[in-house]
Amino acid sequence: MATQHPKERLDLDEQIIRIEKLIVDVQNTRQTMRLEPWKLMATGITSGAALFAAAAAFTKLLM
Repeated sequence: MATQHPKERLDLDEQIIRIEKLIVDVQNTRQTMRLEPWKLMATGITSGAALFAAAAAFTKLLM
């Protein structure tokens, strides 16, 4: 069995840590992407309700 030089082992450990951080980042991004359509829908509904209320108030002012 070949033994690894301590510096090489340290480099491998650093690479493993970086890979694990990247995996966590990808999982967080996927979770965020799953929630984006719901955020967009909620924003649309809210802005639509605000526009409807503004239009109703405007028409009430005119009458």
